[in-house]
Order: sequence, then C-alpha cells, then structure tokens
Amino acid sequence: MARTNLHELSSRLLLGLSAASHGGTFEGRLRDVAAEAGLNSVRTAEAVKLLEELGRINVVQRGRRGRDTVIAVVSTDSVTLEDAEASLPGRQSKRGSFTYDEIGRAMVDRLLELARDDGLRTAQAEAFDAEAKMLRARIAELEDELSATTAREEELRIRLRAAEEALIRSEENVRRATGGTSPPTRSITVSDDDSKAVLDILRSRRQ
Repeated sequence: MARTNLHELSSRLLLGLSAASHGGTFEGRLRDVAAEAGLNSVRTAEAVKLLEELGRINVVQRGRRGRDTVIAVVSTDSVTLEDAEASLPGRQSKRGSFTYDEIGRAMVDRLLELARDDGLRTAQAEAFDAEAKMLRARIAELEDELSATTAREEELRIRLRAAEEALIRSEENVRRATGGTSPPTRSITVSDDDSKAVLDILRSRRQ
C-alpha cells in the first residue's frame, strides 16, 4: 500500500512546481517549493519519484553542487491514491529484481570464470618457464662448446708456433751442416691429425 498521504503531498508539490514555472518549466530551488507545500526532504524525494513515474513531470536537471533544479511540468492532474498504490509496487519490484539465488549463481559463475582464467595463466606460466629452462640449458651447452673450441684453437696456435720455430732451427742446422746450400727436401710422415694439419700449414707458407 502507498505510504500515508503521499499522493496528496505529490499533488501539492506538483501544483507548487506548476505555479513557480515559466512556460511549463520550473527552474530554481526545489526545497523552497517543497517547504511551501509542506514536504520535508524525504517526502520531497518520494513525491518527485512518484511524479516522474506517473509522467506528471520530467526532471531535466537535479539541484546539486549549487545548481538549480530544472523540472518540466508535463501534466497538472492530481495524483490519486490509486495512482500511488499502482506505482509503488513497481518501484519495490525494481529494487527486488535480483533474488538471493540469482546473486549466488552469478557469484559462482564469476568465481568459476576467474578460476578458469587463473588456471590458464598458470599453465601458460609453466609452459614459458619450461621453455626458458630449455633455452638456458641450450645456451649453456653452446657456451661449453665454444669454450672447448676456443681452447682447441689456442692449442693449435701453440703447436703451430712451436713447429715453425722447430722448422727454422732445423733449416738453420742443415745450412750450417751443408756449408750454406739449400737443404734437401725431406718427406715427413706424421700420424697425429692436428700435427699433420700444422705441417701442411707450414709447407704452404714456405711455398
């Protein structure tokens, strides 16, 4: 049932707005008009809401932050008790449009959605972590191979320098032994692959 005499208060407020309007539009301080009609702030809000729902007025601008209230008066027909009683259940039904079961289902659905998203992110993070571990292992393997190759190259350089020095000394000894003539060409056979490679390098340099 409608609150006591709300329809009467709404009708008085409507008449006050109509009397204070210019060209069918009220612009000013709503509480002044409401006070003259005998409404406090709570009943004013209820009356304005009821008049809006009944189509008697259209609130263009609410009086907030120092602004005037602007209301278009659509009709000045009095509000009856039946109008108020027919309107209020609609407002109550709007406030209670969501049941506890609906709210609970919505919360469960949202939690399930969040859980799925969290599971997906966790799986992606694990996949990225596994891939990163594989890449780190491969990088370490390549670094070891590079280190071994560098050490092998340094070893070959040392062998090459030692072989060059040994060859120079041998040629010098041969020249002294033969009285300065060119040493005969000798065939040298080696079994070590690295030593053979060094010897080939020396032979190509002398040619």
